Amino acid sequence: MKGKIYGIGVGIGDPEDITLKAIKRIRESDVLICPQKDLERCRAYQIAKQVVPEMEHMDTLPFEFAMTKDEAERARNHRRIYETVKEMVLKGKTVSFLTIGDPALYSTYSYIAALAKEDGIEACAVSGVSSLSACANRLGVTLCDGEEQLHVIPRIEDIEEALALPGTKVIMKCGRDMPRVKELLRRQEGQSGICPARRRNRLRLLRQLYRRRRPPRREDDLC
Repeated sequence: MKGKIYGIGVGIGDPEDITLKAIKRIRESDVLICPQKDLERCRAYQIAKQVVPEMEHMDTLPFEFAMTKDEAERARNHRRIYETVKEMVLKGKTVSFLTIGDPALYSTYSYIAALAKEDGIEACAVSGVSSLSACANRLGVTLCDGEEQLHVIPRIEDIEEALALPGTKVIMKCGRDMPRVKELLRRQEGQSGICPARRRNRLRLLRQLYRRRRPPRREDDLC
């Protein structure tokens, strides 16, 4: 009898955001896959452990997921991980990937799930709080409403073109290029007529969220 593969979203840092379904699936797992070999430094593992402390006694298989733009190398890495997982699943084990945020957004699990489905192996995802919604709610802003569009920008190379799109833009994976991104946003906000004080607050909050610090204590700081 075949086992299953789960991709379990654990949110972006607050263990209170983990869903009841995620907790249940973690507890039902035979093996947990973590995206870092050092579990003490693995954020996904450390977040989930706060609400499922018995994870310390569960079988855990850590992988270093290669962060590379080389598609061939990335594909080889996914195949290597999948073949290891597949062997366990064919023995009837339930294997769960712990993922930061939501498994549907830029998650290695999605590549593994695609390979599994090609082989007729069941793969299911459990939703988690994504960075998109978490950051918007932290800032007290709406991502979009009415007929507004929402654009997720994962490639910093295309940012100037993407910023010209209508609606809300969410810029991801831009850590090394934050100075350039902030300068472009300052320029754009200056042209849009947003008052300087509010612009400074917003940029300060964006830096704060980016550095994963604690949220502001006063609601006034969210204005």
